[in-house]
Amino acid sequence: MTWPVPGGAADMLSRSLQTGRLAHSYLFLGPEGSGRRETASYFAKSILCISTTAERPCGVCTQCKKFESGNHPDVLTVEPDGNAIKIAQVRELQHAFSRKGLEADRKVYIVRQADKMTVEAANSLLKFLEEPTSPVTAILLAESKTKLLPTVISRCQIIPFSRRSPQEVEMQLNAEGITGSRARFLAYLKQSAPAAIEFANGDKFAEILSLVVQLTEEVTTRRGNPLLTIQEKIIKPSWQSAEIDAFLDCLAWWYRDLMHVSLGLVSTVAAEGQLEKYRSQALLLRSDQLLDAVDTVLMTKKRLQGNANVQLTLEHMILRLQGVS
Repeated sequence: MTWPVPGGAADMLSRSLQTGRLAHSYLFLGPEGSGRRETASYFAKSILCISTTAERPCGVCTQCKKFESGNHPDVLTVEPDGNAIKIAQVRELQHAFSRKGLEADRKVYIVRQADKMTVEAANSLLKFLEEPTSPVTAILLAESKTKLLPTVISRCQIIPFSRRSPQEVEMQLNAEGITGSRARFLAYLKQSAPAAIEFANGDKFAEILSLVVQLTEEVTTRRGNPLLTIQEKIIKPSWQSAEIDAFLDCLAWWYRDLMHVSLGLVSTVAAEGQLEKYRSQALLLRSDQLLDAVDTVLMTKKRLQGNANVQLTLEHMILRLQGVS
């Protein structure tokens, strides 16, 4: 098995595994799309792997199989409840890890978006970092150090991540059998090969792309009813937050591509297969309107991450895209 994101971070973590000199806690620091999440999962699996060979994780031992099933009792993941990680979540983690490991000698916990911890949660986690009740490896993921307590940072080994270029990701996708304009679009959209492959293999991939095309046509040409489309295609089927998030990512990239086409920058378009539609829609919109459209979609995504009402927020987005409000 190979690291999901090759490079300096993978090399550092590989050396830790090979020498058996694991730090007590790690801070994976870098932008969204840099592969932090996939690397954290791979590293956690490697720590728990019981293979006696040099290659870890092996993917075949009982620990690897349990990890892959998502049911390993000695691995816990904490992520924001709404728009923050709260102290109750950290206390629940401490309680769960106060008992001896059920399967392995060491336990692992992953804190996603650690920079969204409340001050109370961060202070509680700090105490746990300083005084673990059993052999534990902590993996914290954050985009920036500015919102983390300096004392938390000082307890962690920092592993820096940088955003991978779409060209690098596209090459990885090609090696996995995803080629052409599909690979190019996924590389721009997800910016890490594992995330792109997961999205491409998901049930909603084709449906999301179809919806983006339909909505942008309805909004731009004033034909059809985009508010009804949102109701029928997203609200009534009760899309999950991750699916809506992926839809908004695709929609933002669509308007970004439209803006590039309107400026004559066709070579930088992500979805090359949609050039004809881009050209027809770009004729109806100014570049400043397209820039506003990208901002509107990204603001919608941010509001939904803060637990805003899904239907009202999406409807407000459509109205703004139409220039009604």
